[in-house]
Amino acid sequence: MWDEARHIGSAYEMLFRHDYLINYWQGQKDYWNLKPILSFLPIVLSLKFFGKGLLAARLPSLLGFSASVLGLYWFAARRFSRVEGVYAITLFSIWGQSVVLHGFRQADADALYCTFYLFCILFCLKRTSRSFCLACLMAALCFLTKSWHVLSLIPALLLTCLLTERSIKLPLKGFLCGLAPILLWAGARIYRDGPTFPTRMVTYDLLKRGGTPIEGHNNPALLYVTDFAQSHPDLLWQLGLLTLVFLTACVCTPLRASPFRSGIPADMKAEMLILGVAIVSVFGMFSAAKTRLFWYTFPAYPVLCVLMTYAFALLRPALKVLFGGIAAVFFVISLSACWQRDKTMVLPVFYTQLQTATRLPMERVYKEDDLTQDDYAALLTYLPVAPGAIHIGADDHTPHTLVIRRKDAGACDGCALISRGDRFDLFYRD
Repeated sequence: MWDEARHIGSAYEMLFRHDYLINYWQGQKDYWNLKPILSFLPIVLSLKFFGKGLLAARLPSLLGFSASVLGLYWFAARRFSRVEGVYAITLFSIWGQSVVLHGFRQADADALYCTFYLFCILFCLKRTSRSFCLACLMAALCFLTKSWHVLSLIPALLLTCLLTERSIKLPLKGFLCGLAPILLWAGARIYRDGPTFPTRMVTYDLLKRGGTPIEGHNNPALLYVTDFAQSHPDLLWQLGLLTLVFLTACVCTPLRASPFRSGIPADMKAEMLILGVAIVSVFGMFSAAKTRLFWYTFPAYPVLCVLMTYAFALLRPALKVLFGGIAAVFFVISLSACWQRDKTMVLPVFYTQLQTATRLPMERVYKEDDLTQDDYAALLTYLPVAPGAIHIGADDHTPHTLVIRRKDAGACDGCALISRGDRFDLFYRD
């Protein structure tokens, strides 16, 4: 996929250059992908420690998914019981979109960003001075992963601060915890590279992206509402039914679990308010921005699962069995749909072709015509060459070169045919 190829390519270039601060693309400093360092560094470190390959590139996203599941279960089980813990991760697993585009099986920034975002909100719910500082630290990690998207966290953080401690010390401590990592990165980047990258982050990635639909992303203002209804009907139906029963239980005592017969505790109401504000701020902020992409609101869905778990915890055991059964049915349906979809997600033939050439003692690679973003990521993933050894254009007849030509473009003088795919013929010059 587009962003995955971009991140993989930049990660390999940073790794070959031993530069773990500045992201590159095809030999140049990258001022188009304006995400900070944590968008690339986990992929770089994974490739460094586990070697080349898509699995190594995607491992940070997989770890983010695992951390999200464990965090959801741990929080819900500690806050209520193991039943609520299982219900929370079941709802999260129903959200099948999380493992497809810009999700937990892709090597880009979104998976880790969703993980940091979720942990920020979970720390907010604890409403202690220490947890608020940890929430601000998670917000800083969100910024260092996906830049200005973190602005949607500000309403939830401000509300948490007001509900936690009416003292000037708490916001100051939180501000320092959140700002310090960002300033360290910004200072190091400006010292190494000058102010160009941070300046473009503000002028292009924040102001222009927020004020105009850039790069052809002319989606309507109701994109996120319609996407929720069309792409996540299983969550939407459960949310609607659960909300209806929850509101009924608020006025009808027999529908509540025994710990809540005397009323809903004030701290539980405050936590549900924080969750609601976090969800609304995500949908509201990105609906107001002019550049709209459907995965921008992904961080709201794990938080929505937490909010639904709160509503579930209020209900009496018979109703919990009902909603647990509904969630289990949707989980099976979602798992089946993901399984069927996964069977169609196969790598292009070009990747298979490159695997046949990995053991050749090549020193350079020439590719005719253009070098697309996914082609570049494929070459770096499978071939034992550095980024600087990949060239575009006609072969200059040097030895130990892999020549990639359009299919049926003709023979390559002095070359042996290695592989013939649906798009390219691969030749090797010894």
